Amino acid sequence: MFKSLIIIMKKELRRVFTDRRLIITNFILPMVSIAVIYSIMGMMISKTNNDIESHVTTIAAVNVPAEIGALIDADPTMVYTSVDFSKEEAETLLRDDVYDFYLYFEPDFEAKLEAFDGTNLPLVEGLYSPKSDVSIEASYKIGSLFEVYRNQVLADRLGGESFLSVFSLSTSEIMIPEENKGIDRGIAYLIPMLVSIFIFAGAMGIGMDSIAGEKERGTIATMLLTPVDRGMIIGGKVLSLAVVALISTLSSFIGVIISIPFSANFLSSGGSFDMSQFALGGAELMMFFICMIGLVGMYVTIISVLSMIANSVKEAGAYITPAYMVVMITGFLNMFGSSDVSGINYYIPVYNNIVNMKQILLGDGNWGMVMISFATSAVITLALLVVARKLIHKERVVFPS
Repeated sequence: MFKSLIIIMKKELRRVFTDRRLIITNFILPMVSIAVIYSIMGMMISKTNNDIESHVTTIAAVNVPAEIGALIDADPTMVYTSVDFSKEEAETLLRDDVYDFYLYFEPDFEAKLEAFDGTNLPLVEGLYSPKSDVSIEASYKIGSLFEVYRNQVLADRLGGESFLSVFSLSTSEIMIPEENKGIDRGIAYLIPMLVSIFIFAGAMGIGMDSIAGEKERGTIATMLLTPVDRGMIIGGKVLSLAVVALISTLSSFIGVIISIPFSANFLSSGGSFDMSQFALGGAELMMFFICMIGLVGMYVTIISVLSMIANSVKEAGAYITPAYMVVMITGFLNMFGSSDVSGINYYIPVYNNIVNMKQILLGDGNWGMVMISFATSAVITLALLVVARKLIHKERVVFPS
């Protein structure tokens, strides 16, 4: 019985790995595409950030007080020009990117500041363009500059900067054991989603062709004429599909790793990441692999059942696409969730494995939770295998009219 299962699996794998087109489209192209796309995205984002950081902010200012002017002059990333045009003219110049920011001070700004009695605050108006990145950055710079100026004014009123300090606050990080440090949080949240999507995507195309495609072409009839139990046939196809999904996932993940030197600035939460940080112990790797196997089992059986129901590859695609969307949404939910996971999440199929992978990467993996997730995945996988086995024994399903 098991010999027949292995023979069917080998036959299916031979069909995949002797077809250059399938090798290129399922293993090589995803890896290259992901590496190129992520690298280009990373380089473009880095270039944009560098351009904004190196840009010298141009400010059009009216009635600039001497102290404000001195603060701007002291900052090499800002320069101001004294102007006398109206607010409406300033809006036009900001839209045309002539200036990055417009500052207006009341003519008697300094006098009001000197004679301030708790009422009638001196007026300062600022304008920037929400369509310009450098103009938005200018608004942040001006905000920081006025915070410095505010402290100077308060220090003068109170008699010195020491009076600005109400208390002294000292905070420090606690020491985390090396085995519990985990990796960058941004990467730890992203990888489980990518792994989940890669597994499903890797199995989807070949799974539809292997089952629905053979039904559509009529070639499945030849296999059914052999003295092999039909349950073994669908079991062999599922096993071969699982192997293909794992290899495809590994291929796509290699593409992500290749892009890390260029894409770390937007993939990681800290803006920097290198592969030396991606170090997991043997136990963590084993837990991560178990979670992957749980996902593989569910995904390939879902694809197999839906492909069995369909009469053509096109129809199978229509059935499988909603399932693919659910897989993607589940991955996204994990990305935007808290790192503190409630117990109920470990009993939700698909989501529990993704949550466990995230916790493992963060250094908080738990064998008990991993095995609970694996058990729920195994139950669903076996149930779907039973469904697939019953479907392949139905003549009207295998030989649609």
